[in-house]
Amino acid sequence: MPTKAPPHFSFTTLDGTVLGLSESRFDERQRRQRYRLKKGATYWDYAPLLDVVRRERGFGTYRFTGKSAAEWVADLRERKSPELDRFIQWYEALVGHFLEELAKRPRFPENIYSIELAKPPLTSSLPSLIRRVGLNRASAEQWVATLRAMISKGVKPEELDESGVLIRLESQFAGETLSQAQVIRLINLLHVTPKFVCESRFGFKTMAGWSECCQWVPAKDYKKRGLWGSKGDGSWYVIRYRHRALGWSVVRCRYIDLFTRRADWWWVLDERGKLIAQLPEGFDSPEDAIEYAEHKINQRFSSMGREHALAKWERYSLPGNDGYREILIQLDDWPGSYKPRHYRTRNVLVHVRTGIRETDDGRRVLFLDEIQSDWHADLHAVGKDDTSTQNKAPPPDAPLRKDWPLLALKLMLWWSQVQKLDGVAWSTAELQSARWRSFGPPEALYRSALPDAARSIAKALNLELAQTSMTVRSNTRWVELADDGWVVRNRSGVPITKPFRHRGQAEVLANLTGSFVKVNVPVLWLGDFPTIKAIPLYGVATEDFWLQPDSRSANVEEIRESRS
Repeated sequence: MPTKAPPHFSFTTLDGTVLGLSESRFDERQRRQRYRLKKGATYWDYAPLLDVVRRERGFGTYRFTGKSAAEWVADLRERKSPELDRFIQWYEALVGHFLEELAKRPRFPENIYSIELAKPPLTSSLPSLIRRVGLNRASAEQWVATLRAMISKGVKPEELDESGVLIRLESQFAGETLSQAQVIRLINLLHVTPKFVCESRFGFKTMAGWSECCQWVPAKDYKKRGLWGSKGDGSWYVIRYRHRALGWSVVRCRYIDLFTRRADWWWVLDERGKLIAQLPEGFDSPEDAIEYAEHKINQRFSSMGREHALAKWERYSLPGNDGYREILIQLDDWPGSYKPRHYRTRNVLVHVRTGIRETDDGRRVLFLDEIQSDWHADLHAVGKDDTSTQNKAPPPDAPLRKDWPLLALKLMLWWSQVQKLDGVAWSTAELQSARWRSFGPPEALYRSALPDAARSIAKALNLELAQTSMTVRSNTRWVELADDGWVVRNRSGVPITKPFRHRGQAEVLANLTGSFVKVNVPVLWLGDFPTIKAIPLYGVATEDFWLQPDSRSANVEEIRESRS
């Protein structure tokens, strides 16, 4: 039999643009949309989860268009485009080639996804620098020479390269004369402009939790509850956990007949004490049964559900902070795909663990317990020929290799102002060493990279960079979330009281019974600095730049509008 010809992996539009499909964001799209795939999914069931990507003339890599295949087809149909039928044929041929592989993907998305906390006014300084040059009209070659000369005046080479303006001038406009406005419209840094996100879970969240109990289920109730067995056949059921607010329960089961594969398992009963739909053989442990019960409760009360920010690493923060939050600086539009070690979100450039604290002089600061980049740490390990990475696929290249600490600090300064705080403070190398010993982040990050970044920001914005002291609880008392609630433990890890329903209650007891120490940390004071209206994507720019209205180049705004 003749073999089936392979499909075309690219689609060329009438204007010469080359399109492709990408599955890089398949998992995140599925989780964010809570999109469930049916068992026999067809080509178009996958369309909302596959990205349409574009490769411009002169560029070697594809860039995201911001639209899924389903959105792209809808757009073509709305415009009555002559390319519609041809695109549909190409899509079905390409996806059909990989249909078996796509069928292996999970049908039900995991209930963890990222949400945008805010939209930082990140913007490139290139447009304003081009306007200062005073060149109103010139040939493409003159513009290329002018832009390259700006590197000697402080423009970051990476910013110029990633903007794509040089490639577009050389490959798309060679020999033509362009105005200043036209050149500015050729700047596109969307793929290196990060999002300000946190991981969350959607659902109906009850604060009551589960309580232990031991309630025998009489044999006469088996039938009405939907349980197996009858009186005298050796079967028994004991309710071991009950939800404090909703009455759902987890029951230990014992039943043996010719068809059961095991004698003991765990089942979930609803608020009426009846068996809910679940695997006939039940669960191996009460923890698995409780997790399934929580899932079914979320489904039952989905109309009352909302997004709940997750805090995965709060136990590794200094005790006694308020408003703990894990902020992820994510490159969602970067063409490569990197999976960080600490989170489920793709392409996390930097993660920052933050909380609000009061200094000894009564001022409130955004305190950064940890700033870390798994991505650049992995790239650094590959560059050093680290033996631990020899059997692993190398991570894709990432931007801002040297400037990510500066980017993180700029964003946190802006975020502290949004939160109406007095400044931003961060941990020291000594605090990191005390917490992590030799397993923590590189010492150079806290001894040189962050201080250097802070000094450059303070100099550009005329801010005070100083030391401040904070009183924090020592490790004689620490608070931890256990199965039954918030527990206060002593230095040895032994609980000193019963669990509390709320962390605040546990923190009060820990403060009353624990000892305290003073720590000195660096801080950038905002003082009476005006509202920040723009943050330079690269470098620190000038104070005037930070205070001007968001000055993103016109093409970026046009691209954003086309995506919406």
